Amino acid sequence: MKNVTYKDIAEFINKSEQQIKWYKSNNSDMLELLKVGAFCKKNNISIEKIKKCVELQELAKDS
Repeated sequence: MKNVTYKDIAEFINKSEQQIKWYKSNNSDMLELLKVGAFCKKNNISIEKIKKCVELQELAKDS
């Protein structure tokens, strides 16, 4: 599994790495969302794969 860097995030959304770092202190919620999205993109994880993981988690909870 590949980790995501500020540089990766910046490249995915066509922003500067400095702009992404700015989010850390000025908009941490946005940075968290960008990290999740970039992680999924970098690791080729689709929404469908995420849904299946959530379904499996719910099934395991019910057991």
